[in-house]
Order: sequence, then C-alpha cells, then structure tokens
Amino acid sequence: MGSPRLARTLRVTAGLLAGLVVVFLSLGGYLYQLSTTLPDLRVDANAFKPPQTSVVYAADGTVLAEWHGEQDRTIVAFDEIPKTMRDAVVAIEDQRFYTHTGVDSQAIIRALKVNAESGAYRQGGSTITQQVVKLLFTEGERTLSRKVREALMAYQLETKADKGQLLETYLNLVYFGQGSYGVESASQRYFGKPASALTLPESAMLAGIIKSPTRYSPTQDIEAATQRRNVVLSKMYELGYISGAEKHDAEVADVVLAPPAEIPEIAPYFVEYVKQGLLDELGSELVFQGGLRVYTTLEPSMQKSAEESAHKFLPTKSDPEVSLVCLDFANGDILAMVGGRDFKADQFNLAAQGRRQPGSAFKPFVLVTALDQGIRPNAVFSAAPYSVEVTDGVWSVQNYENEVTSGSMTLSAATNWSVNAVYARLIMKVKPENVVKTAVAMGITTPLEPNPAIALGGLKYGVSPLEMASAYGTIASGGLHRTPRGIASVTDGAGKVIYEPESTELRAIDAGTAKTAGLMLHDVIEQGTGQAARIDTWAAGKTGTTQAYRDAWFVGYSSGLCTAVWVGHPEGQISMTNVHGIRVTGGSFPARIWQRFMLNSLRSREATASHEAPRLGDEGSPAEAGQEKVIICTDTMLLANPRCPSTVEMYLDPPLVPRTRCKAH
Repeated sequence: MGSPRLARTLRVTAGLLAGLVVVFLSLGGYLYQLSTTLPDLRVDANAFKPPQTSVVYAADGTVLAEWHGEQDRTIVAFDEIPKTMRDAVVAIEDQRFYTHTGVDSQAIIRALKVNAESGAYRQGGSTITQQVVKLLFTEGERTLSRKVREALMAYQLETKADKGQLLETYLNLVYFGQGSYGVESASQRYFGKPASALTLPESAMLAGIIKSPTRYSPTQDIEAATQRRNVVLSKMYELGYISGAEKHDAEVADVVLAPPAEIPEIAPYFVEYVKQGLLDELGSELVFQGGLRVYTTLEPSMQKSAEESAHKFLPTKSDPEVSLVCLDFANGDILAMVGGRDFKADQFNLAAQGRRQPGSAFKPFVLVTALDQGIRPNAVFSAAPYSVEVTDGVWSVQNYENEVTSGSMTLSAATNWSVNAVYARLIMKVKPENVVKTAVAMGITTPLEPNPAIALGGLKYGVSPLEMASAYGTIASGGLHRTPRGIASVTDGAGKVIYEPESTELRAIDAGTAKTAGLMLHDVIEQGTGQAARIDTWAAGKTGTTQAYRDAWFVGYSSGLCTAVWVGHPEGQISMTNVHGIRVTGGSFPARIWQRFMLNSLRSREATASHEAPRLGDEGSPAEAGQEKVIICTDTMLLANPRCPSTVEMYLDPPLVPRTRCKAH
C-alpha cells in the first residue's frame, strides 16, 4: 500500500538504526574490553603507597635530615587537613565534586566550549576523582584510550571510596611546586607550619598553586600567587564556603612566607653513618620513599661541642684532621661524631671508616689481659730496650725518645709513662693471641693478627675511633661491652616500629679487672702522659703516638661518657713534627681536644652517679700528699727547658719525677 518514497524512508531509517546498533555494540564492546583491563581500585592503606619523605631526628627531637627521592611528600590524614584547605581545593578545582559520580559532564561541555572559542587548550574538565586516577593508576599520556579508561576508572573508584577518602588522597598526591608533593610538604615548604595550622588565606594560596605550580608559586612570583589566591577566595564565597567578611579579611591579609627550608647540616658524618646502616638493613626504596621516622641517639649540644673542640686547636685546612666519637658507655649510644673537617669536600668518615695505627692507645688491651692473668699493678719489669726473636725475625723495641735505657719499674709506672720496653716484655708473657681475644671481646671489630707488635699499636689494618671508644667503654662500664648504636628506633608514618637495633650487652672482662685497669688509666691522666686531659672530675684514659708522629690519639672516659680523639693526616702517613710549633703526640692536641670537649659536655649533662668510678686523691692537696711540683715538656715528657714550646705543670710522686731535662728544643 505505501508509496516508493515511504519505502525508501523506511529503508534509510532501518539502515540508520542498524548503524546505530552497530556503533553502540562496538562502543559497548570497546568499553567492556577496556573495563576488563581496569585495576581493582581501592583507596586504602594497602593500595595507596606513594613515595614519602623520611625524616631523621636527634635525641632532642631536632630534625637532622630529610631523605627523599624525586618526591618530597609526607602523608597526613583527612582530619589533619583543615576545612579551609579542603573547601578551597574543591571550589577551584572541582566545584561539583560532592555531587558528580566521577565524571562531570557539565565541566566537560564547558571546557569544550571555552577551548573551541579560543582555538587553544584553555580549560580542562577533569574532576578531582579523575586526577586521583591519573596520579595513581595511569601514565598521563593524552590519548582517547587513556581518557576513556580514566573516566571508567573514576566511576569505578567512586563506587569503592567515599568523597572524604578521595579528597584526602588527592591532597596527599598533588604537586604544589618547589619539589613539594602533597599538602603537608607544601605547607611546610611555603609557610613553615604543618597543614593542620593553615589559615584561610594560606589555604587559598596553596589551592591556587595547583593549576600552574610554576606560574603561581609564591616564592617565584608573589604578585601572581596573591592574585590567584584572591580568585580562589572569590570562588569560595560564590559557592558559600566563606562569608563576605571572611573573604575580605583573607584578601587583605599579608603573605608571610617561611625562609628557604634548608635543613641545617648538623652532624653530616653521623647522618651518613646512620643512612648507610639503614640502607643495609631496610633497602633504598624504604629509606628514601617509605616516609620513615628515624630516631637517633645524637645529642645536638654535645655534637656542637665536639665540632667546636675539634676545630679549636687545629682550625686551618693545612692542619691535620681531627676525628672524635663520644659514646654513652652505659648503653652504647653514639652521642657525638666528628668524621672530618668538611663533609662537602670529603664524605669519608674518619670516625667510623678511618682505620689508623693506635700506638700506645692499644696498650690497655695488653694491660687488661695481664690483669686477668693475675699480674698485679706493682709487678716489676725491666725498662731497658728489648729484643726478642719472633716468627719473622728479631723484634727490637726502644722506648719513647729512648728516655729509659736501664733499670726497672712497676707496671703502673710503665702505664703512666707508656714505656714500650715494659709492654713488649708484658705481651710476650701474656701471649699475643690472648691480647687479640681480649680486644675483640671489648669491642675491636677490625681483624687483628696475634703479632707481638700489637702491644705498641702495630696493627695490620689499624682501628677506628668508634671501635676505640666502644672498647674503652667496656672498661668504664665494669667489663660489660655494649654494641655502639646511632639509631634508637625507626617507625613508619603511622608510628609503628619497623626497626629497632638489638641492644647487646656481653660480659667481656672481669669486673675486678676492669676496675683495676680503670684506676691505672686514671693515674695516666693524673700523673702520666695524659695530664693535659685532666678535668675537674674523675677521669681515666690513655695517650697514643705512632712512629714518626704520624698518628696521635687520646681515648678516655668520665661520668658516663667515653670519648676517642684521633689527630692525623688521612691522605697518608705524614709525620706531624711541626704543627703550630710542636710535634704532635697523644698528650698534646688529642688530649687538649678531649679535655675541652669533656668539660663542656659534662657541664651541660647531669652526671649519673652510678656510672662514675670512685674519686681518688680527695684526702689532701698534692703538696700535702708529698708530691713534687715539676714542669714537663709535653713533647718528650722530660723536665722542660726554657725553649720547650709546650709544657704542663704536674704533681708527681718523687720516684716518678724525670731526672733528665729535655734537650730536643
């Protein structure tokens, strides 16, 4: 019944419908195929793990360092982000955030219109949810496939997470310029405060940065950033987030930016020491991206004193280097560490990595071994030069500057004056292999060979100041050795402890042996080679000077602190025969540095009575005790002459007073 025109119309309509069906089926198939490749989207503690900045703290809470890879970020919870910040971002970035289901069709149409009219890309239509998807799950390339996947994932994400989770995630992910990712990092970077303390104008300024972190950065262009802030405030007022009065007050508010957020370089050698230890334990990804909180043992006031003391006597670049380590010998905590003069110039840590010959500072390990075998402090030995046949030939030992060529002396006197010949005889008596066992038990970790020369500090590999401080701390603590540590604990961003160094305490030497050795080392400071280290409280220690004045040491302890000081040239075996006019011995610069550091540290740190050894000599003055006042050359430890550049006043028992005057100057 119909006309040819009607039939043709019906055929065209049927063709169009068939074409639309094909298009919809194709599109449906395409969307279905894309949907099967979508990840299982969740915004929770397991799925949301972007890189975060790790922070290193000193014992008093001072920030020592921040470690991060390319992204400086600290995650904060939703309730730590002020409402002004949340509202500002929603107002300027996605005003229908709370009503759309992941994709805002109105924003897309508006963006298409603006871009078409301008003939260029002027405006985007992405929602906050789509930006979260892009930041978390897609690469960000501008393709149709990526845009469609992004929209599908945004819709899927909206069904699995509430708006609060999405906004929290976005504010922790988005880039705010100046290397800052997330609102917490940005708040600290620009305003020097946590995000929780942001004001309305500050929140609006941060929200304004997101569109163009370079153009609207307040540190780059404060005028542009302020204008952008006011645009955000106007949008907040338009949407009812703030009142007219709040808008006005915020628009006229002064912009107060924090100074450049440079973390001060406190204890750079110590920080690097801690970092390397954590890299070995936890790996680089967790250290640089895990948002760790690293709580260390360092005490900043003592570190400052250590650096000041180290550079007081040897301040110039041409001077020998100084390394210093201070431990709390009651628990092994590293309280201060000086690894060199300039970390930027040389990152090699002389305190932990530097191993040099200890000279006579190694003698206490021979002494402890002898005391443990029953040899008493009043045992008498020949002090004459000594030669003995050993495995690789004849070992010949001369005394320091050949000051003693005959006669005998007690082990106490030989310790006070560091007489080599006595200690050479002593190690042959107690056996080198036993001295090695003692040193290892007390805390020396560098491999040692049972060679008799170790009695005088002749080691194959040398030792580090950290090892020496740790080992002397064993004597100080009554024979108990505590492994040194620079880290108290490490937590994740939520405060959960993920690493805590095991605290080891081992009985290394007999308590009675430790006490006797400590009393003898106390005499070294009171009336021996270490008198330049004398302080106003009980102390014990030992000097060390190597052949040709190439290394100089002082290691000692008092009132809970054990400190090792080394002076030398790290670049080689260079003699220190004329440093500020003197030959450098353990009793000169190292002892003075030790003394200055310990005096300053002990005065600022309340001494713990249980850590102190008994005070001696309180029964009267040196003159009343029958001691003789003498002036000693610190270079030769002989009676000084008027030309000696460095001298010290001492009170000595008459048998210990040198009867030879120094002729070296």
